[in-house]
Parts: sequence; C-alpha cells; structure tokens
Amino acid sequence: MLLRFRNKFWQICIACTVVCFLFSLCHGEEKDSKKEVNKYFSTTSLSLVLTKGNNENLTFSFDTDQNFHFKKNRFNLKGRFIQSNSNGKKKSEIYYSHLKYSREISNRIYVLAFFRFERNKLAGYNFRFANSIGGGCLWVKREKIEVSSESAIGWNNENTQKKVTINNIPNSTAMIEKTMSASFASTLMTHKLIYNISPSARVVLQEIIFLNLEDLTDYRTNSLASLSASINRHFGLNTSLQVIYERNPVPGYKHTDFYLLSSFVIKI
Repeated sequence: MLLRFRNKFWQICIACTVVCFLFSLCHGEEKDSKKEVNKYFSTTSLSLVLTKGNNENLTFSFDTDQNFHFKKNRFNLKGRFIQSNSNGKKKSEIYYSHLKYSREISNRIYVLAFFRFERNKLAGYNFRFANSIGGGCLWVKREKIEVSSESAIGWNNENTQKKVTINNIPNSTAMIEKTMSASFASTLMTHKLIYNISPSARVVLQEIIFLNLEDLTDYRTNSLASLSASINRHFGLNTSLQVIYERNPVPGYKHTDFYLLSSFVIKI
C-alpha cells in the first residue's frame, strides 16, 4: 500500500514538473515574441530660399524630430528654427523645442510629461516655458489611418514685450516696448490624425489647443497640416501649413501667424 502511494506520489510530481516546464516554455516563448526591440528613428527637414540682386532675401528653416523607444518608454525631442531676412531687415526669427516622455499603460493608453520652450520676439514674446504632465489615448490604429489625443496640465512662465504708443507728443507715432512677465497654470489638448495615402506618402492633420486656466478668455490654437512623400528610404519631401491663433496676443501684435514651408527631409 505504501509502495503504491509512493509510486502515485512520484507520478504526480513528475506530471506537475512536466506541466510547469511546458507552461514556462510557452510563457517564455510568448514573452520573447512580444519582446520589443529598442528603436531609434528621426526626421530632419531643411528649406532654403535665397535671392540676390535688386532684392536680397534669405529664408531658412530647420526642423528635427528625434525619437527613441525603449520597451514601454518613449522619448521625443523636437526642435524648430525659422529665420527670414529681406533687404537687410529681419522679418522672422522663431525658435521652438520640446522634450517629451511617455510610458504605455496599455496598447492604447499612455501617460506623458514634457517641457516646452518657445521664442518669437517679432510676435512679442522673448520666451515661453511650460512644464506639463498628462495622458494620451490612441483611438484608432490601422494600416492606413491613426487617430490620437493628448491632454496635459502644467505651469507656464512667459516674458513678453508690450508695445506702448507715446501719445503726449503732437503728431507722433513713436512707440516704446514694455517688458512683462507672467506665470500661470495652463492646460494643453492635442488631436492628431495620420493618413497613409500610399506606402510612400502620408497626410498629417494636428490641432493643439492651449488654455490659460487663470484667464479662460486667453486661449491659443495651433493648426498644422502637412503632406510628405518619400523619395527613398532616407530622403523625402514635405510641405506643411501652420496657422497659429492667439485670442489675447501680446498688446500691439497681431492675432494670427501663418507659415507655409516646403522642405527636403532626411530620415534615419
């Protein structure tokens, strides 16, 4: 009786060991199949317009988008610079950059944190800093179309130049600039649609809405539409249209800025 019990016991142990081994093997294969390879990819766009002679004009733009994916973590570094001179006079000088970190919670949900810097003295602001945290959702992800949204809340610090007209001088149109600084809580919402027309061409539509939480009438929108086409694996062409609207611009400056750029793209 005892011998039969021992044999039964060892049979159960061996069976359990085999089951555990097979389960571990299957589980290990599943993990390996889902194991993500670290990815780095980037795109850099360059555009240049130069005229010499009776009219001298120079317009140059540089835009880079650097991405690194490590398992569920994603890092995105973006920088943009636009400069334009006409007959020795500066017409535009624009800087923008952000560093963004996101981590996947599921296949469609993720959390994010980012730091943003902007500078455009000809639009009235010396600099704008922002730190924000929030989350995003990938609503649709198919072979041809991708739709996503992000929302973040944070803190802004701005340094601007207010234009003040001197009215106490007869027949004068003289103006002075007064420096103003402000810090306030803000929220940022982004909606993005990517549509792949073909394996080598795509359209991107993006809408960014910025809201000052301390003054709800102070909101800004940034609308972007771009069409890109690949020449080969590493080179392409891109045309983008960007419209920036500020409900309460810096006093003395316009509400809307409009940019149309055609660029040569380098992909890594």
